[in-house]
Amino acid sequence: MKSLSLLFALATMQAVAQTDTLRTDTAQAGGEQRHSLYLGYSPGQGAGVRVDDGDPKTEQDTIRIELKRKLLTILVTPKDSMLVGDTLQEHIDALERERRNKFTYWSGLDIGLNNWVGADGSGDLGPDADFMQLDAARSRFFAINFMEQKIEFGSHRAGLLTGLGLEWTSYHLQNNVLLAYNADSVYGLEVDKPQYSKNKLRQTGIRLPLLFEFNTKRAPLPTTAAEVRALEKAGGYSRKGNFHFAVGVVGTWYFDTMYKVKYTEYGDKQKDRSGGEYHLLPYRAAATVRMGWGGWNFFGEYALTPLFSDGKGPELTPFNVGLTLVGFN
Repeated sequence: MKSLSLLFALATMQAVAQTDTLRTDTAQAGGEQRHSLYLGYSPGQGAGVRVDDGDPKTEQDTIRIELKRKLLTILVTPKDSMLVGDTLQEHIDALERERRNKFTYWSGLDIGLNNWVGADGSGDLGPDADFMQLDAARSRFFAINFMEQKIEFGSHRAGLLTGLGLEWTSYHLQNNVLLAYNADSVYGLEVDKPQYSKNKLRQTGIRLPLLFEFNTKRAPLPTTAAEVRALEKAGGYSRKGNFHFAVGVVGTWYFDTMYKVKYTEYGDKQKDRSGGEYHLLPYRAAATVRMGWGGWNFFGEYALTPLFSDGKGPELTPFNVGLTLVGFN
């Protein structure tokens, strides 16, 4: 062999002082400028060293051995010690938890409106329930869903979802009546004066869902170090373009009831607040549908239980619709 040359295309390294390591502060569009270090020997010329500009597109260290009829190229890739063995599995487990959170749509804020229907499913409540007519635009529903847990059925696309939340359900009465109750029933007392500016019945409770949830977007779990690095470099999973829906039931236990009226009397603003059962059923089971696109989610809940305890008030069935702001994931 008449000549032998070695080409070291040096990648950007941590600053380590070595005689065969060259760095430059000259920046190029694609990153730091690279150099090539030639070490050669020939019987006629002896040993020699030459430094040339390298190829800035080269992202790996290379060693080239030039023979008479062949060019041997060795690609040198640093070993990623953080993504091997148990550590790799820890990264995959963390990405699986992230995927489960990204494609679960319970945690967040539920904001909506309340209403109810009468015994025949009509919005016309009838004369015996006329005192419970609602101002639907002021009857608001609000919930903080602060915890969720999902069991995936083999992948993120389908799973069984549960969680916890706090619920505030307000019913604003439309007529100028004072809500009252005795041991037998709840009723409304007609009031001529003053005119109520607010006439609201509110329930506060803790709620728990049991839902079947489905997602359309494909988000495979990485299995190799290269796939883990690529996914983490991309910033993790994205739910953009994902259509999702969930069906099931939400159970609520109400631990507080409040009735409040506001009015003006003799030029002064007055506010009367009272607690009590008002013969409201202390729990509710509701069928629910939740669906959306990306980070948007809409929900509807229809009670499977009545508003009042059996025989203690008019037969009313509550329902609510609204928007979920998914922001806790």
